[in-house]
Amino acid sequence: MVIDWYRHKTFQCPQCNHDTVANPSSWEVYTCCNCGTGFARFPRLQRFLRHVGITCEFCTERHPVPVDGKPFGFLRLRHNGVGTYAQPQVEAWLHDTNEVPDHRDAVRYINTRSSRAEAMADLAHRRSFLGHAEDDLSPVLAVVADEEFDTYGPDLTEEQQDGFRDGTLAAYGVGILRPYLAPHRRRGQFYAETDSFTWSLTAPSGLEGIYTQQAPGVLAPHAPQL
Repeated sequence: MVIDWYRHKTFQCPQCNHDTVANPSSWEVYTCCNCGTGFARFPRLQRFLRHVGITCEFCTERHPVPVDGKPFGFLRLRHNGVGTYAQPQVEAWLHDTNEVPDHRDAVRYINTRSSRAEAMADLAHRRSFLGHAEDDLSPVLAVVADEEFDTYGPDLTEEQQDGFRDGTLAAYGVGILRPYLAPHRRRGQFYAETDSFTWSLTAPSGLEGIYTQQAPGVLAPHAPQL
């Protein structure tokens, strides 16, 4: 069902008031990422309007996941549920160079997970499945953004807080992505080995990704051995 947008705040969902679109057009139908409601300026014309789905900046932002510094895929955040019951989820996407040029922006949706680490494990599985060495089941290291880290905590210096504000610093967790081995029914698929992760590590921004040999130098002392 598509309902009329809120004329006084067109950037918000008319059902739950969640910010969901930056610059709405009168000739498009949008979908709220928080409650799934469809809304448009002219809902009676929905059959003739362009349905653009979820367009909020928060959910459509791409978080690159390179492999050893080379482009491979990205993560994208989204909401599931309403209000206090909303659960943030993470989509895993792969850069698909084998697709027809310009088709679907040359990316492929992989899976949706409840954590960044597990979504990254899905990308590690694709790397193994599509890599130069077929079915490479070697474990890899993951550097994952720590979304639970309190960037305004009392133990942080003013210089560190300034670094988080201007984007020069980020908080990470580093651990192992390991494959399930036979006879496990999910053999070959990767998972985040929870016990191997060390969290709340402060380092320069832009280090999130998969590493097949060793973690970046500044995080290497905290990384487990493969």
